This record gives sequence, structure tokens and C-alpha cells, in this order.
Amino acid sequence: MEKISLLVSTGNLGDNIIEEGSFYEGVKRQIDCFAADAGTADAGPTFLGADMPHNPIEWEEHDLELLLVESRKRNVPMIVGSCSTTGTDSAVDRYADIIRRLAKKHNLEPFKMALIYSQVSKEELQRRLKDIEPLEAPYELTEEVLNETTNVTASMGIEQIVHALEEGADVILAGRACDDAVLAAYPIYKGFPKGISLHMGKAAECASLVCWPQMVKESIIATVTKEYFSIEPMHPAQRATPHSVAAHSMYERTNPFVQGVPGGILDMHESEYVAETDRITRVYGSKFVPSPDGTYKVKLEGAGEVGYRVYHLVGIRDTRAIANIDQILVDTRKKVSQIIGPHRDGDYELFFHVYGKNAIMKDFEPQERITSHELAVVIEAISKDQELATSVAKCAKFRFFYMSYPGQMNSSGGSVALLTDEPLYPKNKCYKWTVDHLLRLDDPLDDKIFRFSFETVRGR
Repeated sequence: MEKISLLVSTGNLGDNIIEEGSFYEGVKRQIDCFAADAGTADAGPTFLGADMPHNPIEWEEHDLELLLVESRKRNVPMIVGSCSTTGTDSAVDRYADIIRRLAKKHNLEPFKMALIYSQVSKEELQRRLKDIEPLEAPYELTEEVLNETTNVTASMGIEQIVHALEEGADVILAGRACDDAVLAAYPIYKGFPKGISLHMGKAAECASLVCWPQMVKESIIATVTKEYFSIEPMHPAQRATPHSVAAHSMYERTNPFVQGVPGGILDMHESEYVAETDRITRVYGSKFVPSPDGTYKVKLEGAGEVGYRVYHLVGIRDTRAIANIDQILVDTRKKVSQIIGPHRDGDYELFFHVYGKNAIMKDFEPQERITSHELAVVIEAISKDQELATSVAKCAKFRFFYMSYPGQMNSSGGSVALLTDEPLYPKNKCYKWTVDHLLRLDDPLDDKIFRFSFETVRGR
């Protein structure tokens, strides 16, 4: 084959739905593979920790139906990675059930489906602690950390997906996977250069977000050759420019020219971004560099339960109070401690998210002077004891009615507005990231880490 073309329609399958107009425009072309990443850690640790879906199931079914029906019409592979956001075993099984239902709904001819599981037991990790090192976590992985963790996944590379293709899989549903690997696996399986394929995977994994102007859930075609890859949007108003493709290649990393992958790195120092037309960009020169020591490492993601979370919302519209908000928060925290009892300080956490000041960037916010005429303070209390978390949140909310600050003109409560006087309880408990480490494997197909299941799905 001189080239391979993939239709990429979503950067997070089921997070909103694929736009059908550009999708069906794309399927008019010669498509060799349908690929979609369905996962992200951007959703936070709750969904992994609680092992629950992030998206409405009907949105996920909508996207899977488009990909399955069109891939089966053409008898080409369909690859989905990081099923249902987290890539846990239950998420893979949930997608598999959807595929089986859809096959019967559309009376599809039999096809081979591969399920790749990447959830790892804590007992297995405990046996391998000597093979695990921190990635971004500022601590070693220990038995104590594992005890605080509910669920852990390993992020597969291309090797596990390629194995499923070698076994003749038509539909591949993978657990947690590196975003670029989901797209890069098929061209690498077909013999195309690893560096070019991986860079294509990175550039194209968010579909139309690699193009300009920004649109979501619109389809693109990513084409891989021996010398370059190209990106072409299917929406007529979008363009893939050297600027847009380079920008998307460089985001989400501290080093814009290097992407770590299992077994090595994607090196983009010599990548060249060239306009083929005003809507299509080619990228040359990307390389895969194996690990100098020959090791193969995969990322581990784990999350654990912290406790219950309770919110209150307080609105402030007084320029004098706003000017003194930092001291007001200090005073409020002290008063909460005094009322709840200093001996209980270690039993809860209290956060103030000040929207209009630094709620987004916290201490990294460079804008020191507040120019807004109103602020929203989101009070967040976390504790393993839900009643205690509720008391802390209520106490903090109550104290804002009695805040004192220089130049104050009003009597009690005059500066505060409430959206509701009722505490707000999220549906799920609070979780935190506990595992962000690398696991060294002697074999990428280690069956204690990555497990395969193959079946023939019959729609008739």
C-alpha cells in the first residue's frame, strides 16, 4: 500500500456526538480504518475512582453506531481506545454490549471483535513495586498508596492493538490507551514508519480540533505515507494549516518537540509542516526513537476515594469587600476552625474558589488587581464524615454574612447574595489521583497487565 487513510470524527467518543454531515462526507472517500479515542484524564479522577461512565450512554451509542455500520460496509477495521473515558474493564464490557446490540439492530454479517483489558489489580502492582517509578507523582508507589486507591489502569501503546489486528480483529475495543496509539496502530501494522504514524496519531486524535477555525466533532481524514502524513478536514469551512497542525502537535506537553510513548519517544525536532493546499497540510521528518536502555514502560493511572464533598455558593457585590477578599477568607477559615473545633482541623478540608479573582489558576494567576464588580465564592468542604463536611460548608457560608473589612458601609449580610441556602451535594464522592507512575514490562503483551478476549459477533 502506498498510503493509508483514517477517518477520525471525534477526540473523545461519546462526549457530545459526532456531527453527521462531515462524517458522511468523509465516508465518500477511500477509508482504510475508522479510529476514535474515547478517553481522557481531563475529566478528573472521579470517574476512574468510582468506575462509572462520564458520558450519557446514548451519546456513546450514537458514535459507536456510526463507526460500526460504516466500517462493516467497507470491511475495514474499527478501533476505539480508552473505552467510556476511563478504559476500565467494565467500560470495555459496556462498549462490547453496545456493539453486540448494534450488530443485531443492523443485521450485520459476522465479524471478529477484540476486547483488550488494561485494568490492573492492586495485588499485581504490589508484586511489581520494584518495576514501578514515579512519572508526575511526587512519591514512590507504595503499599500504603495502593491501599488508598480504588482502580488502576495501564495505558497501552500500539503493540497491544497491533496484536489484535494480527489476530484478525475487525473491531477493537481497548481499555486505557495512549491517544496517539489508537490512530497510529493500523498504519504501523501495515508497515508504515512508526514516527510518522505516531505523529499522525497525536495530531489527529482530537479530530477537527487540529483545524481552523475551531469546530468540535467534525470529521477529518488523516493519511499516512512512507514520507509524510497529511490532515484534511471534511467540513468545508475548516482548514488544516501548518500553524494549526503544529499547534495541536505541541499542546499538552512541557516539551513541544518530544512525546513519550511506551518503548521510546516521538521526536518532532525535525518535523516540517507544509501546506499541500490551502486546506490540507503535510508533515515530514517525524521520528520514533527507542528507549536508550531498551526498556518498555507504560503509564499507570490510579484514583482513590477522599470522602464526601459539599458545596455552598456565596455571591459578593461590594467593591470594598472585593478589595479585601484575601483577608476575609483568612478570617473565615479561622472562624470555621474555632466553631467546628481546632481538634477537628485534620478531619476535613476547606477550599474557597473565588470566581472573578483566581479560581482557575490559583497561585499561578498573574493578574493581582481585581477589576470585577462582583465575585462568586464557591465553598468546598471535603471529609470522610458527610455530616462534618456539611457543617463546615454551612459554617463558612454563614460567616460571610458577618464578614468585617476596612471601609465597610453596610450592616450584617448586606454584601452577600445566595443562589440557594441549601448545601449542594454532588452525586459521587470526592476522589483524587493517587497513581501517576511508570511500569516497566519485559513483554508488551504481558498477560497480567493486558488481557485479550476475541469473539465472533453475529448480527444475523
